[in-house]
Amino acid sequence: MHGVYKVRVRNQHNSYVFELHRNITVLRGQSGRGKTTLFDMIREYNRFGKQSGVSVSCDAELIAVDGDNWEKKIHSRPGSIIVVDEDSSFVRSKDFAREIRGSDHYYLLITRNYLAELPISVDEIYELTGEKNKKFKRVYQEIERMFEKAVVRNLPFKPDVIITEDKRAGFEFFKNRADQVGIQCVSAEGKANVLAVLNQYPDRNVVVIADGAAFGAEISDVVEQQKLRPRKLAIFLPESFEWLILRSGVIPGFDQALLEQAADHADSALYFSWEQYFTDLIEQATTEPDFVKYRKTKLADYYLQERVALQILEQVKGIKLE
Repeated sequence: MHGVYKVRVRNQHNSYVFELHRNITVLRGQSGRGKTTLFDMIREYNRFGKQSGVSVSCDAELIAVDGDNWEKKIHSRPGSIIVVDEDSSFVRSKDFAREIRGSDHYYLLITRNYLAELPISVDEIYELTGEKNKKFKRVYQEIERMFEKAVVRNLPFKPDVIITEDKRAGFEFFKNRADQVGIQCVSAEGKANVLAVLNQYPDRNVVVIADGAAFGAEISDVVEQQKLRPRKLAIFLPESFEWLILRSGVIPGFDQALLEQAADHADSALYFSWEQYFTDLIEQATTEPDFVKYRKTKLADYYLQERVALQILEQVKGIKLE
């Protein structure tokens, strides 16, 4: 399942209009804003159709899933949008994560829980806005992927410490650059560890670099830290390090439309997150010559050459690494 799905759900009291761009979308927010009402309306439509007084407009079927038979309900309608309310505890389980991986569905998860098992995009976390006519509003607005207006007003931001999400190709790239300019670069060795590593540097200027395509579960805690240390913490969240390279233009002949139209190509049955899609793209685009071949585990010297590295770093908006 792929593409952008426009959804309208309404009855005589409420109207919801929103779009789903990826396989996982999270709707959160305070109680009483209408999140559960949306779920209930979809569930009533599933049971009674038009007689429910609810109308649903979408190119895919919407299915409200809860209860002990959630797995059976998911399997019953391939190519659907599965809607799960926050009272469903299974949404936090490894079993649910396994169902999503390789699933021919989109998922709308109405929850405020920490979903450690799921690769949620920071761009696909929403809250409701409006009273009777409700729409989805993105929680983390994109400002060059740096979610701190004070930092953005005082660019360029020069860090003392760079924290990367993992210890593979992305860390190798930024560590190489950091060593050249006398900046410390450390790996959190997993997105779940970013906050703990960040807290080791309370008085330093820090930039956190992570895969925006899968950092949604962790983003709120890091943003809260940013509020506590104004002008000392920047968050740079490209879709992934692979996306950063592809966008920079250092791969000859690469079709940029594959990035710009990712929703049309990143099939949910093939990619658990868009990070996997971008990795697949760069691996396919660098099969030859061998010196540009991309590997997550060991970065080719080509990407560390001064000319190439500087071209990639041009995509790192607002951060001064010199």
